[in-house]
Amino acid sequence: MKKFRKVLLLALLLFVSFGIIKVEAKEKVKVYIFEAGGCPYCEAQVEYLEGLSSYGEKFVIVRKELYVDHIDWERGKDYELGRTVANAFYAAGFNEASYNGTPFVVISDIYAVAGYSTNLETVIEEAYNRGDKDVVGCYEKGNSDCLNTSDTSTTNDDAKKDDTKVDDSKTDDRKDDSNTETYGFAETSSGEEKSESNVGVVLLIVFLSMSVILNVVFIILLVKKK
Repeated sequence: MKKFRKVLLLALLLFVSFGIIKVEAKEKVKVYIFEAGGCPYCEAQVEYLEGLSSYGEKFVIVRKELYVDHIDWERGKDYELGRTVANAFYAAGFNEASYNGTPFVVISDIYAVAGYSTNLETVIEEAYNRGDKDVVGCYEKGNSDCLNTSDTSTTNDDAKKDDTKVDDSKTDDRKDDSNTETYGFAETSSGEEKSESNVGVVLLIVFLSMSVILNVVFIILLVKKK
C-alpha cells in the first residue's frame, strides 16, 4: 500500500512538473446567409457550403430571413438586422454589402457580399484562423460599433476581381426598397490563403506526453524492484 502511494505521488509530481497541456478547440465560424424564401441562389449557396470539407468542423451556417419570399419581397423577421449589418459593412468600405440582394453572405468581419459565390473556403479558413468576430451576432444583441474598421481584412475587396459577375440591372444601389428583385451572381475569389501550421505544437505535445508516460513506467518498475 505504501509503495502504491509513493508511485501515485511521484506520478502526480511528474504531471505537475510537466504541466497539463490542453489543446483548446477554436470556436467555429458562423457563416450568415440572409435569404429570401424560395430564392434559388440562396439554396445553391447553402448546398455549396454544406459540401465543403470544413463544414461542421470549422464553420456552421446560420440562415436569416431577410425577405419572406422572392416574389413579393415582403420583409422578413430579420430584415432590420440585415439592413443594419449591410449598412455597417458598406460604410466600412465593403461595397458589395447590400440588404437588397440575396443571398447576402457575411463571414466574421472580413466578408460581406450580396451575391452567390463558390469561392468561400479560404475566406472561412482565414476567419477561423483569426478567430470569428461574429459581427452579425454582435448587432443582433443590440450592440453598436460592432465592426472595427481598423481591424477588418481586405479579403472582401480582394475577392472582387475582374471575374466578378454581378447583375447590376437588378440592384437598387442603397435604396430602402424591399421589392428589389435581386439575387446576386457574384463569383468571388477568396483572397490570399492564410493558414497557420500547428505541426510544431502537436509534436511538442506528443513528445511531452510520451516523456510523462515513460517516466511513470520507469518509476513503477523501479519501485517494484525495491
